[in-house]
Amino acid sequence: MKKISYIILIFALALGIPNSGCKKFLNVEPLNKLSGNNFWTSEKDAESFATDIHRLFRNATMSSVLFAVGDERCAPIRGYSGANPYRHDFDYMAKNNLRLAIAARADGPPRILNLPNAQLLLEWFQNNARYDLIPNWTPFFRVIQSCNIMYKEIDLIPKSEITDAKRNQYKAEAVFMRSMAYYFLVRLYGDVPYYKEAYQQDAMPRTNMVNIFNDCVTELKKVKDNLPWTYTDPANRGVRAMRGGALALMMHMNMWNAGFDAGNAKKYYEETVAFGDEIHELGVVKERAYRLLPIEQTYQIMFGRSQEGLYEIQLSDNYGESTARNRFKFSVGLVNQIFAPAISDRNYTELTFYPAYMSKIYPETLTDKRKQVWFDANMYKTDGTAVFYKMFNKSATTQSSDDNPIVFRLADTYLLQAEALAELGTDDTKAAELLNKIRTRAGADLYPADPGEGKLKDAIFWERCKELMGEGHYFYDLVRTKKILNPDYCYNPLTYSAFIAGAWTWPIDRAALTNNPYMTLNNYWQ
Repeated sequence: MKKISYIILIFALALGIPNSGCKKFLNVEPLNKLSGNNFWTSEKDAESFATDIHRLFRNATMSSVLFAVGDERCAPIRGYSGANPYRHDFDYMAKNNLRLAIAARADGPPRILNLPNAQLLLEWFQNNARYDLIPNWTPFFRVIQSCNIMYKEIDLIPKSEITDAKRNQYKAEAVFMRSMAYYFLVRLYGDVPYYKEAYQQDAMPRTNMVNIFNDCVTELKKVKDNLPWTYTDPANRGVRAMRGGALALMMHMNMWNAGFDAGNAKKYYEETVAFGDEIHELGVVKERAYRLLPIEQTYQIMFGRSQEGLYEIQLSDNYGESTARNRFKFSVGLVNQIFAPAISDRNYTELTFYPAYMSKIYPETLTDKRKQVWFDANMYKTDGTAVFYKMFNKSATTQSSDDNPIVFRLADTYLLQAEALAELGTDDTKAAELLNKIRTRAGADLYPADPGEGKLKDAIFWERCKELMGEGHYFYDLVRTKKILNPDYCYNPLTYSAFIAGAWTWPIDRAALTNNPYMTLNNYWQ
């Protein structure tokens, strides 16, 4: 009953959603009215609340292709020409044509029976991808509101029922998950409303995204040491807040701000390097909480809860946590029925990479175990035969879509720290060593070998493209580095004027204007 009451509380949030008879920006009833005065009485209550925060975050990120679009937008991809039905949505994403991707409806039968074939095709991909849900930012604000509530109300638990260390850990987890929600919101929409109060009801304007990330980093610094490096219970490893995950989040926020607040870029790079050192020197070397797994065990990283994972979204078929549609995952477009009959209903892969791009990041003449472990001999082809095995146990007799979407992992932080060092130009030797950690693990030729033509910054960028393929980083790396403007790095670049106008953002649902005179939308998409 407590959990049901809590769910009612969270869903009472009305950020940008019309409410009959409600004129408040947020409509949240008092917690004691919904859950009774006996809710915050024990550590068990705090654990139940924290678990639901992660469930809400899973709903926010995995109820559509929202996570996957990080590998699709402006990317060197296209739908397989022989596919039936053809995946027009891949082409829309590659060309940044969000309007067409969003416009299709997903109503399904019976309305769908009366539509012409062209419209049927659009509705088919929308029903299987749900791009139309991405402009609605409300699910993330549900996460934020629940985090703010937990941070405030956990102090109601008597000291006899919870230790100070555990109370502080839950508070730190609330700050981490609130910051994680803002990490996704900012990269999707740019400026968004920012608040930390538990029962915020007043209408709010959008806050500058650089200021949001700066404040998130400030708040995370205060609490990161209250998070464990890892958990004694491996079931919580990677899927609950850890100190390494908080450090990785701060690294990413700093690197994003370095791209949009150039005057302070040096400070952001230096902080990124310091956070990276903390992960390695304490989390890896001293605590032995994290490590790079052998490249042959990549599937263990993707399945989740590995020592390489820093934060990931828990998805388990066994616990009913899988996505509503397999095609919500980027990886599903790159497997076929022959390899994974339980996942794909096509005897071809629906998505293909540009051969020039694959040859760029994986030169045919250079060694790299990822070619054999993650791909096969068809990796450079566009005929629907190229399979991407990274998220699967290639040698298993049966396949499932049980992989956890990885938000951060150790390899990512090594490369991000290398990038920050290269931008500072103060220790190129260390930057190259970090880059070569990843290449060594992959059995690849070491820097200055290609890709990168001997240029350190380029080599790091292309290594991120290789190592993190399918993990949602590609588009956001292009945006924060401004490489999205340069056809040398982006195969479907944006013009400078379009970028400045906000072409890198998503449209915001017009419902956000309801009862909020201070709200504005992303004008580029109007």
